[in-house]
Amino acid sequence: MRLFYFLFLISFSVIAQNPKLGVTITSIKTEDISASNTEYHINYQIENKTSEELSFFLLPNALIANTASSLTLYPVYRMHQNGVFEDMDGPFFEYETEDELEYAKIEDKTSDEAKKLAKNFQTKQAIVAMDYYKKYKDNGGTSEDFQWVYYRQKLLNNIIVLKPKETKSFTIKTLWNKNRFIKNDDLEFYLDENNTIEIELILDLKTNLFKDQLSEEDLAKINANPNFIRGDFVSNRMKIDFKE
Repeated sequence: MRLFYFLFLISFSVIAQNPKLGVTITSIKTEDISASNTEYHINYQIENKTSEELSFFLLPNALIANTASSLTLYPVYRMHQNGVFEDMDGPFFEYETEDELEYAKIEDKTSDEAKKLAKNFQTKQAIVAMDYYKKYKDNGGTSEDFQWVYYRQKLLNNIIVLKPKETKSFTIKTLWNKNRFIKNDDLEFYLDENNTIEIELILDLKTNLFKDQLSEEDLAKINANPNFIRGDFVSNRMKIDFKE
């Protein structure tokens, strides 16, 4: 048992200190936008620590909880209270676009404002999907699966490229609905404003898990590139405020 625990610590240490990429949370800003919502801006950087150009799949401006992150393009976040990791499904959720974030801020989803925003968002998505499909067909694509074509192109559009020693900055915008009780199956966690609460980000970079969303040619090209990287890259922890 002690040997297993020791090996686990070694494995975790290697993952956390992966030398290819550095992930650093630089600041967290909050703003109370309503009686029921606080907006958070989590600013972070990704640094290429190598002398080679690196590529990877990532949708960098949204995030997802560790407990729900088995197949995702988002940075994964983990919450710690008083130094203890708590595997909660929250308090933040993913918003890929400004439209999604603005819609989430509206408390009355039956209002004219909410309906108009939802309609505009759906129209934009439909236009983008049709554009992806047209370009795919114009380039000789043979699949008739409209949804597959959409998700393939979305995946290919979210390849981050970092030049040698380059650092890029990103901002994740999300909301907390001021609910302090957060459940994960039968477990329930409480965000106590008197505790020290910290957040960390993990880039869980994958390729083969997305193989069903790519063509054989796409996958072969990616796998042939030794600098298209996979692995887990863990950021620093930063204190985050849940006071009201």
